[in-house]
Amino acid sequence: MKLRSSSSAGFTLIELLVVLGIMGLILASAVLARPKNAVARVERTARSMAATFQLARSRAMAANTDVVVAIDPVNGEFGYRNAMHKLPKGMSMAVTIAETERLGDTGALRFFPDGQSSGADILLSYQGHTRRIAVNWFTGEPVLGR
Repeated sequence: MKLRSSSSAGFTLIELLVVLGIMGLILASAVLARPKNAVARVERTARSMAATFQLARSRAMAANTDVVVAIDPVNGEFGYRNAMHKLPKGMSMAVTIAETERLGDTGALRFFPDGQSSGADILLSYQGHTRRIAVNWFTGEPVLGR
């Protein structure tokens, strides 16, 4: 029976930590990188828009007051009047909202204290890819669709 010397095979703890650190940096950069393809951009924007609507609904219910989210398809913006989100360059938005919420070419989506909304149907398009966000007027829930 032959014993190995302590300096022969294997990795040191420092070597393993360096490799894990490099792998962590690569993974973090991949996750934080902006989507390069059209499908990912449309998906990310649709999820951001749905999250904004869900937050507005929650705020309306928590504060027991109406909360309005502005939607501007002409300038490609959505959000609160003091914090608008811009669509990625080249992305378009087709919006169907309640007539009472129209303000010329722009409009709004209103969330009520009971969780209901004025309702909306939004279609995002970018380089031939689309994603739909439907906000149910009765439940106020935003739903992502194709």
